[in-house]
Formats: sequence, C-alpha cells, structure tokens
Amino acid sequence: MRLAIIRRRYAQFGGAERFIETTAREFGREGIELSIVTESWDGERDGIKQIAVPARGLTRAGRLANFQREVTGIVAREKFDLVQSHERLVTADIFRAGDGVHAAWVSRQAAERGPLRAMLMRLDPMHRLVMATERRMARETPMMFVANSGLVAREIADWLGVPAGRIRTIENGVDIAAFRPPTMEQRAAARARFGLAADAQVMAFVGSGFERKGAFQLVEALALPACRGVYALIAGRDRQLETLRRRLEALGLSGRVQVFGGVDTPLPVYQAADLFALPSLYDPMPNAALEALACGLPVLTTADTGIADAVRESGAGVIVTRDPESIAAGITAILGKRADMATAARVLAPRFDLAAATARWLALYRELA
Repeated sequence: MRLAIIRRRYAQFGGAERFIETTAREFGREGIELSIVTESWDGERDGIKQIAVPARGLTRAGRLANFQREVTGIVAREKFDLVQSHERLVTADIFRAGDGVHAAWVSRQAAERGPLRAMLMRLDPMHRLVMATERRMARETPMMFVANSGLVAREIADWLGVPAGRIRTIENGVDIAAFRPPTMEQRAAARARFGLAADAQVMAFVGSGFERKGAFQLVEALALPACRGVYALIAGRDRQLETLRRRLEALGLSGRVQVFGGVDTPLPVYQAADLFALPSLYDPMPNAALEALACGLPVLTTADTGIADAVRESGAGVIVTRDPESIAAGITAILGKRADMATAARVLAPRFDLAAATARWLALYRELA
C-alpha cells in the first residue's frame, strides 16, 4: 500500500509529527510505503519519503491556498492508494482532525477575549479560508474525519454537520514502555538535575504555545497564597519564552519556576514532578497529558481539552477553568489527594497505549484501501 500523509510544516516538537513518526515504525512490517507531503522538513526519517511542496504566496492565506493547489496536483500525479491529511484541504481520503475544528477555536477566542477579537479573526482571510475549507470537506467530499478525542468528534458533528458514519474516533497513543512511573532512584536523579529538594511539591507543564495552553495563567496561579511553596518546571518551544520569564520576575517566582525551551525528551520533567498542569483554551488531545498520565502524574486541565472526559471519569486529576484562582484551587486539590489520583492515572494510562492506537489506524487503512 502506498500511503501519503500531508503535513504542511513538519517540525521536531509537534504532536502531529510525533504521531506520524511513532505510527510509521509499524508501517514497514505491514508493507506500507509512507510518503510525507510537506513544505518544510527538518531532517531525514528512516522509512519515510519526502515529497516537497514549493512555498509560494505573499500572505498567509495565499500561501495556504498555494499549498492546497500544489497538493491536489501531487495527489493526482502520484496515484497513492490512500491519502491522509493533517491539514484542511479537499484532496484526501482521511482527515485527521488533530487540531480540532477551526470554527470552534475561533468561538473559544471570542469567549475569552471578547467579540472584537473574534470578529477580526472571522474577517482575516487566513481564518476565512480555513473555515471555508472545513465546510467544503464536510459537504463536498466523502472524506472520513478521524477525531482524536470525544470532544473533537462532537465538534465535527455539531460545527460541520458531518454524519456519524463519516466520523471515527482514534485517541492519541503514548509509548507506555518509555513513559512510565519513575523508580525512587529516577525521581531522585531528576530532582537533583533541576536542583529540587526531595520533599518539594513540584508541578510540570510541557507544551508549545504558552498562550493557548495556559502557561501565563498558570504562573499567575502560582503567585497566589494557596500555591505558596509549589515549584514548577515549564518546558516548551514558544516565541513568548522571554515574555513568560519576565512575568515570572515581576511576580517574584524566578526562584520557584524554571522555564526551558523545547526539550529532546520531557521524561525528566515528568519524573521530577508531583502533578501535570495544562489549563488550555483548546487542546483536542494533548500528547503531553498522556505522557504525564503514563508517568503516574495526576492531570490538571480544562473542559476544553480532549483528555478532560477521561480525567474526570477516572479521578486521575481535576478539571478547572483558566482563572488563576480556579487553577490554584485545582493544584491544592491534587496535592491533597495525590496518592489516590496518581493511582488513578496509572490505571487510566493503558487506555492510550500507542500499540493499540497504531493497530486501530492500520485497521482503518485496510478498511478504506
């Protein structure tokens, strides 16, 4: 089988890219020849062929429209057996809605930042093109929509009107052999690496996109009296890295919060922590939360993330709003019941086993091809 996966920008730290690389490991054994159709590529990957798309256009919308046109030509020329897109375009058999529904994202922006921001987004040619393409995908093609969470599946139906027969839910997977609860020695070594005391209460945040994922609200919560004495490790590549560090200095938190850029592996961050926090405005299925659960960490998140249903039902953490007071209360609640919630996290983690998720994808490919 010749499978094409379309990803416009292929970067080292992206969740979609980690999905592609982890599932690609199984493709060779299944006789699947994988090609990545992309504008950018940060290095060679074993068993993956790159098909380059020339980047043209003077505006964001113009560049996206060019990408859509170029991909249409490539797909027609290459005659793949199956085409899976991680981008909004009409030339695919499968759309993996890893970023959720764009119209739902714009709606959340309006709720948090006011109607003016939402109006500006709706008038922006880029956002208009993305939302229009989503509607065309739903109405003009037989494309299969694959949601990575129940949240996204509901929004595909509600916002785009896609019938249930064209929606599948395949939750993200995590390598539970690589991400697992640390031994006492591993925990001690991780804490020593970051200069943390053995009895310190430590929170972890891992994610690129500090504004959307709630890093700024998180540090505001840490400055509140309820979180006095709580330490934090924040890892993620972001353009606002220095802005966040300046805010920490202004809040007097520089001694309690360490901020890193993108890391090769977040495992030591999880191993040093007592809980994981991700108060996102919108996060269809955060891989970092799955890794944290696999490491035995209770999760603090919002109802607007794809992991929220599982966390709420299992008791493996708490659901909060993005208000710093709510976040601080959630941190306190987890620390008060950490042992029970950590046990629940370990019980929940196998649901997101990467091998099972990969098997579901392979079954879908066989069905559609």
